[in-house]
Amino acid sequence: MKVAYAGFDLLYPCLEALERAGCEILRVFTYPTDGVYEFTTDVTGFAERRGIPWTDRRVTSADMYALLDQGCEAFFSAGYIYKIPVDTPMRCANVHPALLPIGRGPWPMPCTILRGLGQSGVTVHKVEASLDTGDILLQEPFPVTAADDLETMTETIRAIAPRLVERTARDFDALWDAARPQGPGEYWKEPAEEERTFVPTDRAERVDRIVRAFAGFGSILRLGDGSDRTVLRGRVSFGDPGAAPGSVRMEDGKPVYALDGGWLTVLDQR
Repeated sequence: MKVAYAGFDLLYPCLEALERAGCEILRVFTYPTDGVYEFTTDVTGFAERRGIPWTDRRVTSADMYALLDQGCEAFFSAGYIYKIPVDTPMRCANVHPALLPIGRGPWPMPCTILRGLGQSGVTVHKVEASLDTGDILLQEPFPVTAADDLETMTETIRAIAPRLVERTARDFDALWDAARPQGPGEYWKEPAEEERTFVPTDRAERVDRIVRAFAGFGSILRLGDGSDRTVLRGRVSFGDPGAAPGSVRMEDGKPVYALDGGWLTVLDQR
């Protein structure tokens, strides 16, 4: 099966999965990244080692027609930020890190934790004009516990997504024809800065969700003097903090902030 692929390093295993499925990858599309939280070195390195043309320019309808002329049978995307053209006969499948139709939108993982949901998933669906609304080819749920954070959710997604992509590629025609409509769902906007910001006097439950929802990316601790700290990773414990909310002490070289109903140990910050 001849295919094209669009994505960046977060879901790079999906590109390897297409190769395992026996696909001939005609072209790889990615996009310029910040080199801090998002990278493309794995995706572009994969393409260069195999002599596959790649670009970080936005995919266009002309690209789709050119691929069709080369015999391309399907276009797979996984974590691609640009809107994929749907005005050509190309069959396009997208990997979405949520259990659609719930969790449409650009960044559903933090939203799942902020909402206190106990389940998420990975969905492979058809690409259509409306974002994340296309018919479902395959999906797999997974539990989200109070111990999970953005990083653990991401690792779970990175394990599930390539399995689904490989299965999709191996039985593409049948899955495409049998895809089921999503029906009504929920679109989640990307969390705004205030949704990842907290103060030391907040309830421990709120701080816990925020710190877990943005682990590795960074939540914002706003101190009493108006200055901010970016908490990359932290651990919230519940109970009597032993001090007034807002107090801070040092333990093993780590700042510990008393909260309302618990305390936050800052494990990594910038």
